[in-house]
Amino acid sequence: MPKVTVEYLSEKRAYILECTGRILKDKPLYLVTMRDIIKEAGFSQGAIYRYYANLDEIYVDFINRHTQGNDLEQRIDALLSSNQPERVILFQCIAALGEFMETLLKSVGGRVFFELIVTYSHDAERRALVSPRLRFQQSLEYAENKIVRFAMDNVDKGIFRPQIPVTSIIDFIVSFMDGIALSAAINKTHSGTSLVVTEIFQTLALSIIGFLEDQENELKECDKKDGW
Repeated sequence: MPKVTVEYLSEKRAYILECTGRILKDKPLYLVTMRDIIKEAGFSQGAIYRYYANLDEIYVDFINRHTQGNDLEQRIDALLSSNQPERVILFQCIAALGEFMETLLKSVGGRVFFELIVTYSHDAERRALVSPRLRFQQSLEYAENKIVRFAMDNVDKGIFRPQIPVTSIIDFIVSFMDGIALSAAINKTHSGTSLVVTEIFQTLALSIIGFLEDQENELKECDKKDGW
């Protein structure tokens, strides 16, 4: 038997992921079983468990290896430290999230992830175990937290003057993000089409900025300017 080294384990895992990719080209994720992968890899029964404990581990590794790197974290940090007006920064940050998700949809790993969302839509516990282990998900959460913190800081400074509770705005953003992810997954899985995610996120950005504006003062300024 070959000496078990890091390189050996890595090669075996890479081969298993290659086999998984071939299966996913012909079979929807929710129908894939560990037996399918064992058969495709030509392993003896049970041998695969030396490398992966279950299907979830395989999917996490597959998605991480097939999701192209993205500089979302660096881009958000650069925008937040820029000298642009706060509203412009907020718009561009949310738009950057949309571009990130659009790119994700077009990647092999992203397509598998969105299939996974549909498969785990009624298994919150399983989804909660898988999502935090995905590298792109970590970047997405980093960006979301930074954007929320930026908005909150500028509310404290009086630059943003929301007319509804900030917690409601945050809940709206979270619900929106979850809804877009699920809609994108369903479209990809069942119709083969994708949403125009970048445009939807630009609409989200405009909505959030609207929530954060002091609309009463804005109307007063318009009245003075237009002589109403």
